[in-house]
Amino acid sequence: MPAGNARVLVILPDGQELRASLYERRRLPNGWQYRVAITIWTAGNSGRQEPVEHTVWLDASHVRPIEGGDYSTVPTRPTTPASHRAAARQAWTIQNLPHRPGHPGARLIHVIGCQPGVPIGLDQALDALQQPRTVPCLQCKAASSLPWAG
Repeated sequence: MPAGNARVLVILPDGQELRASLYERRRLPNGWQYRVAITIWTAGNSGRQEPVEHTVWLDASHVRPIEGGDYSTVPTRPTTPASHRAAARQAWTIQNLPHRPGHPGARLIHVIGCQPGVPIGLDQALDALQQPRTVPCLQCKAASSLPWAG
């Protein structure tokens, strides 16, 4: 896990607890959510196992602070105004590119209309871009429609 990030416990559906990095938080009308990262194993380019970081937004009921942890520097994402939430709700799609010999699978984020797919919102698009081998489409210039830091 990246050094310097606040650490939390993530409660899995079966009750197991895993240590995770805490990247940011946001307050929604129905409570807090936390963007956490867990390092897991995946098949690498050569078929060997390699660690990969999986990030996801979780409701507060699935995240616990670690005693003695310092959470004062965790960024808080501002709540998106209602008018912007509606526009951002379905503005992108994800295209899964299959694995080919010598090339791992990848994912492309598209502006709606570039490629068919299930519509996703802003937070889902930003979260997807944090995953390995996921990039914005160059053809539809998806990156210019996303407020991300790369």
